[in-house]
Amino acid sequence: MISSLKTISIFFILLILIVPVLVPQTPATFQKKPEIIRVAFIWQRWDILDIPAKLGMIIYKRILRQAEEDYHVRFEIYEFWDWKHGGDVQSGKLEKYDIDVVVGPGGFGGWNSPGSYRTALRSFVRSGGGFYGICGDSTFGSLGVVNLPKGYQIPLKKATGSRTLTPMLGLANVYTDATAFHELLKYPFRIKTVDIIEIAGQLPISRAPIKIEPTLLNIQDPYTFDRVRVMLGNAPLVDGPTFLRLFMPKVYTIAEFKGTDEPYDNTLKGQKAMVATWYGRGKVVLSVVHPELTIGNTKAHDLFVRNLLWTADALPLKDRIINSLPLLFSLISSDDVDHPLLWYLLLTADF
Repeated sequence: MISSLKTISIFFILLILIVPVLVPQTPATFQKKPEIIRVAFIWQRWDILDIPAKLGMIIYKRILRQAEEDYHVRFEIYEFWDWKHGGDVQSGKLEKYDIDVVVGPGGFGGWNSPGSYRTALRSFVRSGGGFYGICGDSTFGSLGVVNLPKGYQIPLKKATGSRTLTPMLGLANVYTDATAFHELLKYPFRIKTVDIIEIAGQLPISRAPIKIEPTLLNIQDPYTFDRVRVMLGNAPLVDGPTFLRLFMPKVYTIAEFKGTDEPYDNTLKGQKAMVATWYGRGKVVLSVVHPELTIGNTKAHDLFVRNLLWTADALPLKDRIINSLPLLFSLISSDDVDHPLLWYLLLTADF
């Protein structure tokens, strides 16, 4: 009986995925309205980097406007600000404005954030929203940091204004590997706020090659095996605890570092630069690097766009079918007709 139900379920899912591709396209179909994707960039007033970094919105908007033509979608862009005792995320605006994906553009804010802020973001992703964490927000979306250098609290206090560390979001089973910071923070007791700003100031002109890795998700399918030079940002990501793989979805490596540039040394090589996974019903991409801020590199900009579209569950239909295959294979190999991945596929299908 279970086997029959499983077969029927899989057949039903295949119909959902394949039939839309086989249906003849009428002129009216080609003229359908672009899909609307609601994107919220989250900024934190307690982060000293977010106010100047907000200038990046000019670049983000320009890239997304170009992507509207390339992918036949329309972006509604929101900017949410939060502070320690309230703000847009904490007041429920993610749900109020029916946001599809949150973009964390980077910074130190995740090191010391309000509990209500983290709770709202986790709930949003768990319920089906996307989270795209870039640079410092790749750490915020992770389990936290390992291999912190001695005396790290000194520069951290200067960067965040607090010695107190709060938990990260834990959306993906990865850590930020702080080994890359050891040389930068070699003498932590001597470091000043201006030194931290100087280090951060080297990033916009940095360029390092990342290699796009083949994965079953095919988020970056057009660029598989390509090497793309992108602006550096945060320290690389490494795998989380093995035992958490029993409870958390698999993490796929989208891109690895194949080189480095100042202010980092060669410890970056071979480490994870971009990863993707799920958290509840939501999709998560964590990007150590800044493809979106890599001036003059349209390929890097498209990496940013495709990551964003995947987290918003809005890649073209062909890509959505490919992206569902890992979950379908997992369902086929399971004897449990109530496998949670079955419900994931049904809940996220394009009827």
